[in-house]
Amino acid sequence: MASQIFTSYTIAVFVVLTSILLLRRRQASNGEQPATKPHPLASLPPEKLPNYIQTLLAELPGSVILQTDVAAFQQAVDSSWAQQNREIVPACIVRPCDAKQLGKAVKILKLEYDSRSHGESPVVGFFAVRSGGVNPGLGASMVQDGVVIDLSLLCEVTPAVDGSTVTVGTGAKWIDVYKTLDEKGLVVMGGRSSPVGVGGLTLQGGISFYSPRYGFVCSNAESYEVVLADGSVVTASASVHPELWRVLKGGSNNFGIVTRFTLRSLPSAPLWVGVRFAPAAFQQAKALKVYHDYLEHAGSNQPGGFDENAAGPIMSFVYIGRIGIQLIALHLVYTKVQEDETKVPVHWRETGFNSLWSFYRYSNVQSHTSVVERLGRTAPAGTRHVQGTTTIRNDVQTMTAAYAIFCETTTKLRQVKGLMFPFTFQAILPGWMNKGHPNVLGLEGCTEPLIIVSCSVTWTDPKDDEFVRSTIRSSLEQIEAAAVARKSDHPYRFMNYSMEWQRPYDGCGEENLKLMGETSQKYDPDGLFQRGCAGGFKLP
Repeated sequence: MASQIFTSYTIAVFVVLTSILLLRRRQASNGEQPATKPHPLASLPPEKLPNYIQTLLAELPGSVILQTDVAAFQQAVDSSWAQQNREIVPACIVRPCDAKQLGKAVKILKLEYDSRSHGESPVVGFFAVRSGGVNPGLGASMVQDGVVIDLSLLCEVTPAVDGSTVTVGTGAKWIDVYKTLDEKGLVVMGGRSSPVGVGGLTLQGGISFYSPRYGFVCSNAESYEVVLADGSVVTASASVHPELWRVLKGGSNNFGIVTRFTLRSLPSAPLWVGVRFAPAAFQQAKALKVYHDYLEHAGSNQPGGFDENAAGPIMSFVYIGRIGIQLIALHLVYTKVQEDETKVPVHWRETGFNSLWSFYRYSNVQSHTSVVERLGRTAPAGTRHVQGTTTIRNDVQTMTAAYAIFCETTTKLRQVKGLMFPFTFQAILPGWMNKGHPNVLGLEGCTEPLIIVSCSVTWTDPKDDEFVRSTIRSSLEQIEAAAVARKSDHPYRFMNYSMEWQRPYDGCGEENLKLMGETSQKYDPDGLFQRGCAGGFKLP
């Protein structure tokens, strides 16, 4: 009888979870969010706008969107994924149609930057660059009263004749890339969730389902088309501008604006996917131990340890504020389908993950595109969102301490309206972290498994913004302190999950920082992208 009651309870929990996700998606699609606030320039005729904006209008007719064009401006602002970034209102949005037009815009912005540099006050970022616009960091790709360069029209997807590479526009969404390549029987290493854009993920690192086979996404870029600070357009590859090619693999937007990536491609094939939901109440310690033991084995040289077809397991503890419960969500992927598609791949079947009791599980074989679409459904656009990350070594006591801090954080946030709080562990294994072309992420000498620990919080009421953000920041700092105390900390920070207050370049290593600094000085000697460009992470 007790087991029947428990089973009914857990099924009800899953139904509630599904209902909440559907409700959140419906609210987002219905536009139940604050409208963009009025802008002081909205009532100004073009001739009253700042000179550099008037120049942009004259030189780029049809490509500059002003606040006075209410519908187009609102649509462009709402291309940002997080609601709090939709509430940052620029003076105008420039939407270039190709690299040449973008070069004209950069030249105009450089002239404005030079004029401001001769003033008494230091230059503050007055333009931002947006490709996908998914990072929820405040001002990650938006700037108040400045210029947003929107790269969404640069979205081509062009496979090479031999299928070995694909040229992808920086403004494309990964899901659209995959759908286009499906028709060609190809796939590229790229994002794992449908809202994510190409530019930010590829320039900051990026993890793919295929990373165990090929490494970080950034390490699979064969070449880049880049607009430099003087407005010129160059190609960077291993043989042309090789230092620029190297630093763009993790160096973000510090050296220019990338308009196109040429990425390594491979024949597409279906993926095996396994998903489990479990109650956290009585088996969180076991789940942590299972995850630790898996990484210890997969990070070793033992037979059957590392498997390049096994994507890194994603394990989340999800606190649902509306019903005050915590669940474990486990996501497993295997990129080589077995002969019997109905069976769990041997690699996953022989791990401790199978011993975790779950009230809901499914596994099947899907296309790469379908997997990415499914993962993206739990992340509706237009929500208030904050994330943050740190990195620890594979130490079970540190993992336990991090989980305890997560639980304390949920207690602090329990009154926050509409709270959804996934606390996630993801792995970087020594078997793949340095595959592909050399990058500047700083993991060259690492020989042990690392765990990316990330917080990802959504809520509904803007009055909770500062409280949620400061609480998450404090919690991550506590986790870092706990790791330092156990000597299980690591300086690497996964930039794709980092927030504006974090310093991911501190973990890149002295040699990589030196190379990035020298390359920035060579290609952007006046510091346009260091000081004039808002958003992104700047070199120390």
